[in-house]
Amino acid sequence: MDNLKQIDNILKKAAADMPTSGINLSSDWNAIEKKLKQRKRRIIFMWSFLALFISSSLILFRLNSNTTVSKLTTVKDEVNHNDAPQYLSNKTIENEDKKSRNNTLSYHKEILNPKKSVVAYSQNVTTNDITEAKKDTESIKRLLLTLHSKTINIFNQEINQPEKIVFVKLKHTKDIENSNRTAHKKGWEYGISFTPSISNKIVHENSNLSGLINRNYNLFIGNQEKSSFANNFGFNFSYHISPKLFVSSGIYLTQRAEYTNYKYTITEFPIVTNGKITDYAPLNPLAHVDVNHVGSNLYHFIEIPLNFGFKQSISTNFEIRSQFGISLLSLTSVDGKKGNFLNLQLEDLSDLKFNNYNIATTVKSGIYFNKTRFNIGLEPSYSININSLNNVKTSALKTRPFSYGVNLTTNIKIFKE
Repeated sequence: MDNLKQIDNILKKAAADMPTSGINLSSDWNAIEKKLKQRKRRIIFMWSFLALFISSSLILFRLNSNTTVSKLTTVKDEVNHNDAPQYLSNKTIENEDKKSRNNTLSYHKEILNPKKSVVAYSQNVTTNDITEAKKDTESIKRLLLTLHSKTINIFNQEINQPEKIVFVKLKHTKDIENSNRTAHKKGWEYGISFTPSISNKIVHENSNLSGLINRNYNLFIGNQEKSSFANNFGFNFSYHISPKLFVSSGIYLTQRAEYTNYKYTITEFPIVTNGKITDYAPLNPLAHVDVNHVGSNLYHFIEIPLNFGFKQSISTNFEIRSQFGISLLSLTSVDGKKGNFLNLQLEDLSDLKFNNYNIATTVKSGIYFNKTRFNIGLEPSYSININSLNNVKTSALKTRPFSYGVNLTTNIKIFKE
């Protein structure tokens, strides 16, 4: 330093001795010296701050390391206090590891992995602590085993294992499930049915007696018989064989009907020879017969059907059912008046001969609203007699009554559990 100071004095003196601007050079030199001293002070301050920062970091790091080691020591002391095993054989470790995995994997496979937990805890131990711990290998081994066991216990204690797992079913899902369950059960349905309908008949000539039909029959009688309203009402039941198939039957009070509007005058009578009409003879005007009758002819039956059905679900509560079968109809009574096919005279139906037993075929298909224990069906239906209602031995005409309408049915379900 003395040498540097000497050099500084020499340079100052030389600057002062210069003939021209010595004063200015001397003042400039003072300014330079002042700047150099300020730079020196900044360097000293910077190095002092750096040293303070490094020392503070080392102290904090040391304190953190001591805290981590103290936590590990506390865990070890707690395990020792609870008589936890400090040394386990390899087989015991594997068994404990398997048990812990089985207990914890049901919650989360990754979070409750004991091996990962050990690694996570071991990462908190500083390098200096591990270096010091290497002096005693057995101590480190016991420490890790103890930490491994404690980690499992900590996870088992922190997570509240539910006693039951409750599955909540949404109402819509529950309805679908109930509907599907009901649809696949075997069992019975029974209920009542009501079918308003329109009835008429198909008429054919009886080839054996066709020669006895009056030439004015169609004009005065046949063309004046139209469709009429009828109905049937009764008790029905069905057995469901499978999810798609069922058979049904029941007992019904069934009607066939026809509307009559007779307005004619009988002015002649037929002449029959060998079972055929050969000629017509005029009647005396005084013997003319005026026929004027408007009404409905009703034919009452007891019907027992046997139908085979197919059903197809289209939504949660709706399905389509289709049925086809035959019915036995027993004629119980008739009501009305009808023109005679031979002489055109008006006759009471009770005086005519009809077949007491008839067979009909029925087709119906419609939509059903389904609930767990009952259903309501609305299905258009069509039924027609297979045989003739008229007795073919006494009538020159064969009539096959038919009806078409809408069947409204309500059923109660009885299914086997």
